[in-house]
Amino acid sequence: MSTAEKVAQLMLAFECDNAAGSVERSVSELASIVGRERSQVCRMLKSLCQAQVLEQDPDSHRYRLGWRVRVLAAGAGDQVLVRAARPILQALVARTGEVALLTVQEANRGLTVMREESQNSLRRGGWIGQRSAMHFTATGRALMFDADDDLVKALTADQFGADSRSTPNAPRNVEELLQRLRIERRQGYAVASEEIEAGLTSVSVPVRNMHGHLLAVLNVSGPTTRMNDRVEAIAKLLIEASGAITHALGPRHAQDREGAHRARPSFDRAASPRHAVEQRHQQTPVPMP
Repeated sequence: MSTAEKVAQLMLAFECDNAAGSVERSVSELASIVGRERSQVCRMLKSLCQAQVLEQDPDSHRYRLGWRVRVLAAGAGDQVLVRAARPILQALVARTGEVALLTVQEANRGLTVMREESQNSLRRGGWIGQRSAMHFTATGRALMFDADDDLVKALTADQFGADSRSTPNAPRNVEELLQRLRIERRQGYAVASEEIEAGLTSVSVPVRNMHGHLLAVLNVSGPTTRMNDRVEAIAKLLIEASGAITHALGPRHAQDREGAHRARPSFDRAASPRHAVEQRHQQTPVPMP
């Protein structure tokens, strides 16, 4: 492993794992996470602190990401997409009274990159930087709408039974997942009702550019008691919001990416989300806000 790879591995050990969007680690914790000797980790931490990439709390002696890294991170990802999505997520919160999220695909996980809070929310999940499995979340399944069966199997090979949070409502194997995906593709949105957490229901739709390529996923989540009777209505709002983001991105959006998956699913074009997007673009879309 090169020095750069070792540094990257150590930096990734500070991945967000709480709603505050930050995490602090001790030397012992970091050594355990990266699988290296404590003395080696100490030397690397000292160098990274000198470079102002990390900082050490003077009282607890634990380490955290420095402000320089946070400033750099603010410009990460597709900023055109982020700027286009923010007012539309805010409008979704205003119209639904629930939390709205924007999620992108990172390898075989969904990564939350934006969250707009609802005053009604009592839940702390879905924070920015959270990574989640793809098979038992609405965002994860919507991210796989354009993946063929082989790619779905590859993306979720390590996920069944690996996450203790999954409930009996979650797909138990890849066959159940594929069947659920076929239904959700046809209806144009994914629903996860009490799959990742009892009492929590989420609805997600893909966000595409004007070429029809899947860029991200919009999600609205809330307590099942409030969501159950509104799933279709919220899905309709999400589809409208997705179209508004596509319109806001415009034809010049440079990030014409298809995510980690480039194979196209084998389902009827007339029933596909992409076909619905193409039909919407033949009309004049009205921005949601």
